[in-house]
Amino acid sequence: MLLWPKARLGEIGRGEAGTLAAAIAEMPLHRYDDEVLGAAAARLALDRPVYDCVYLALAYRIGGQVVTADARLANALAATEHGGSVGLLGGFVSE
Repeated sequence: MLLWPKARLGEIGRGEAGTLAAAIAEMPLHRYDDEVLGAAAARLALDRPVYDCVYLALAYRIGGQVVTADARLANALAATEHGGSVGLLGGFVSE
């Protein structure tokens, strides 16, 4: 969880970190089996870090798209069959 390091660095207050952590339980989150996603990610056979493959496998599973600020990831996949499943965050932000 990134809240604790942010609180330690003074980027957010410790009280705010606690409030945000408690709010996670109220979020409409859906959990997916690690083994299923891990196997799907391995089948992608991409020369990318495992977490990129897991995000992409999850996007396929839920019929979504990976939205990222990682231009290297988006550019690496743009010319592949997966290019349409990855979008840059900047493309979703209105000015």
